[in-house]
Parts: sequence; structure tokens; C-alpha cells
Amino acid sequence: MRFPALFEQLSKFAPIPPDEWLRAEVLGKEQTVDRKALFLRPGDASDRFAVVLQGVFRLVRVSARGGESVKAFRAEGELLGAYSEMLQGKPSMTAIEALEPARVLVFRVADLQELEAGHACWVQLARSVAEKHFLLKEQREQEFLELSAEERLERFWAEHSHLHRRIPQRDVAAYLGITEVGLSRIVSRRRRQQAAASDASQ
Repeated sequence: MRFPALFEQLSKFAPIPPDEWLRAEVLGKEQTVDRKALFLRPGDASDRFAVVLQGVFRLVRVSARGGESVKAFRAEGELLGAYSEMLQGKPSMTAIEALEPARVLVFRVADLQELEAGHACWVQLARSVAEKHFLLKEQREQEFLELSAEERLERFWAEHSHLHRRIPQRDVAAYLGITEVGLSRIVSRRRRQQAAASDASQ
């Protein structure tokens, strides 16, 4: 078994027999991705995806005016790909960029279909991952409707503590839907509040 840690992590979504995991390891192709390099570009075929072995990626949509919207971040054990476009058989509309030197295990959609045809665990895994991503999307939409920018930032770091010091502040701002200046003001205000609370407790 080449990737035991990844096997353990993905087995949380569905019980994968060891022999089935070995089949998947044969189909997957390990690939390195340099910092700032793109795993996927807008216009690329969406017929492949990957599991992150090492590193952090950002998933970005670019508007007609050139503005960037960060859809998500992906780190170790998480899936990379243009999922919506993949389901529709359309070219990718998403750019997936490495924020640090990375390694990924790449599969074709045809590889997943082959695995699913051989064992039900892969169907269950794909469904569980899709459900997780749907719930995350719903949660993010709800946060934009109900929470302030400062509350969104607090929840983001509570749920993404593993990304601390690994992603630029401008990307955090883009993910939260605010400017980098706005984010800096929130951070500065929170530091002042924490300092005041610390002084008051002494």
C-alpha cells in the first residue's frame, strides 16, 4: 500500500476493502505541482480529478472583468476537480492553483467508473463526497445571507485551522467576499479587542 494515510482518510467516507484500494492505487498517477502552477485551467477538459497528497490549492472563478472569486481551498486528503462541469461533461470554468509545492494522485473519470463497476464501496464513496460538498455549499450560502464579514472570518478559521499561515490573506478575503483592506481592518479590530480584554483581566 503506497498511501496508507490517504486510505485511512477516505475510508471515513465509505469502508474500502484493502484489495479495492490497491486497485485504485494502480489506476492513480502521482503528479507534482509547483507553487503557483495550475492543476486545471478554465477551458481544460473536466475529465480528471485528483486527491491531494501534499499541499494546498485554491479553486478560483474569474469574471469577465478579470475579478477573482475563490470558491474553495483544498488540502491533504481532499479532492480536486471541476465537479459541476464534470457532471455536465463541459470544459472547466474553474482554475485550480497550488499555493505551495504540492503532490496529487490523479484519476480520470473513466478510472472512477471502472472502480464503481467493480465494487459498491466506490459508489458509496462518491456519493458521500458529493453530499459533503453539497452541504458545504449550502452552509457557505447561508453564511453570506446571515453572518457579518467578521463572523464569517471567525467561522472560517474555526473550520480551517489546518490552513493557518498556508494561504495568503488576499485569498481569504476573496473567499469571504470582502476586500483585502476590509479584512485587514477586521483583523486589526479583533486584535485591539483582544488586547483590551487582556488588559482588563489583569
